Amino acid sequence: MIVDAHQIPADLCLDADIAIVGAGPAGITLAHELMGSGLKVLLLEAGGKAPETRRLDEFAGEVLDPARHPPLALYRVRGLGGTSTLWGGRCVPFDPIDLEPRPHVPWSGWPITFDELKYWYRRALAYCEAGPYRFRLHEAKGGAVGEMVPGLEGGDIDSSALERFSRPTDFGLRYRRALARSGKVVLVLGADCAGLDLSPNRRGVDTLRFATEAGGVFRVRARQIVLAAGALESTRLMLAAGAGNDLAGRFYMCHVEGKAAVARFKPGLKVVFQYERDMDGVYFRRHFSLPAEVQRRLKLTNVILRFEPPLIADPTHGDAVLSAMWLSRTFLKPEYERKLASFGYRGAESGGRRTLIARHLANVGIGAPGLARFGADWMLHHVLAARKLPYVAVRGRNGAFTLDYNGEQVPNPNSRVSLSGERDHLGLPRLVVDWRASPQDIEGVLAAHRLLATRLETCGAGTLEIDEEAIREGYNAVGGHHMGTLRMAEDEVHGVVDRNCRVFGMDNLYVAGSAVFPTSSHANPTLTLVALSARLAEHLRGLDAETQPAAMAEMVAAQ
Repeated sequence: MIVDAHQIPADLCLDADIAIVGAGPAGITLAHELMGSGLKVLLLEAGGKAPETRRLDEFAGEVLDPARHPPLALYRVRGLGGTSTLWGGRCVPFDPIDLEPRPHVPWSGWPITFDELKYWYRRALAYCEAGPYRFRLHEAKGGAVGEMVPGLEGGDIDSSALERFSRPTDFGLRYRRALARSGKVVLVLGADCAGLDLSPNRRGVDTLRFATEAGGVFRVRARQIVLAAGALESTRLMLAAGAGNDLAGRFYMCHVEGKAAVARFKPGLKVVFQYERDMDGVYFRRHFSLPAEVQRRLKLTNVILRFEPPLIADPTHGDAVLSAMWLSRTFLKPEYERKLASFGYRGAESGGRRTLIARHLANVGIGAPGLARFGADWMLHHVLAARKLPYVAVRGRNGAFTLDYNGEQVPNPNSRVSLSGERDHLGLPRLVVDWRASPQDIEGVLAAHRLLATRLETCGAGTLEIDEEAIREGYNAVGGHHMGTLRMAEDEVHGVVDRNCRVFGMDNLYVAGSAVFPTSSHANPTLTLVALSARLAEHLRGLDAETQPAAMAEMVAAQ
């Protein structure tokens, strides 16, 4: 059932077995998994059916290093489906080493095993519509397949790991009909969470307060409450209520990301750089990575390198498609516009903006026939296709290919989000973000580039030109990969929630989403947070089965 919050009378208190705050991938997965359980579930979303990505005043806050970290409203969405309404669909699991305690990575180690998480990854892939669990080349293609770079495989570099792609699935559109048909799950749209009211003994949440656009306020009381509003918003709600321990808000991680290398391959070498399809028609792409034994031996973080289009702002690439992308970037979604700008062109100022535009227009004019062919192909395989070609893959000029990196962030208690003295229209304090990348994060990225360069030269495939200054000075936190602020651990000395995502010291408060990640890996967080949400649903089902007999006994005694 779907209702609008403005239809709820002011001062009414709604009762439920489970209340979920936020209807993004985490909240929708959790609610969908609870269908058929017999539990009354309230799924409460601040936005409506259509996503809102602009004028998000409630998400505004202070970023202490705006050159590295985007504004807090960017990459965030109000509305059914949450950030799945704008993601590119990349689905990547964590590696087994990411969950292990690593002596060289402080605060590492998860309270659950990789085998347990892998079980739920299969469920998450179904939700994300990204096909079976096949993240190695031989699994995806079957039979004998060519190498990504002939002769490269082996040594300290692995090029057989994959990233798979969703359609991409908009969770709101994909699962809205199921939510509407459900008799036990009620989706409430337009309900802004204005705060958590803790019980007198502060051992649980007594009620949730919600505000509507019409100015009404209603409350929700539930036996179990789950915050699934995204890492930043879930943390803000907890900090504002004084819930959680002193680690709440700390260990804030994104991924360090950038472009800093150009690979040049020997003439005639057949390099696989484009998106491919597996046996089920699902798109995937290969990347360069560091095997676990290499990470342990050299005490490195987990980093991947992958082929990307050249810096689109630099017109010397001579590519009409890339120039058209640059010229049109002001019409793109803000989050992608910033990403394109963040991989900026250092020479943009030398000739002035008008000269830069003229050179891009010249590329478009000279390459107009190729641009027209690309446009037709893009229309067929991306715009009109149900399963969309994820992005542009451009062949390098003269055997040269640009690489970008996506690197793990080491958990750092001084990288954190906290509350400011300023409040939003709901009365909630705004966030202050102090995002910090450590020298170990940057050294891990540098090491990955150097290892690839050595391997390319050793096997005779080519060379890798590395701009080490660009890595040391040009990294940033591009993307909405907010993680770690309410980390999972075996005990409250090391985390904020337990292995079942229940907040330490709280009887009925849980967290779903990437806020609970103890480490970040190199992987986009969506697939993992969906897996953990499905796992949490099983725990809540079991919890209800355990408590139901006791609750029934209390009712009989009361009668």
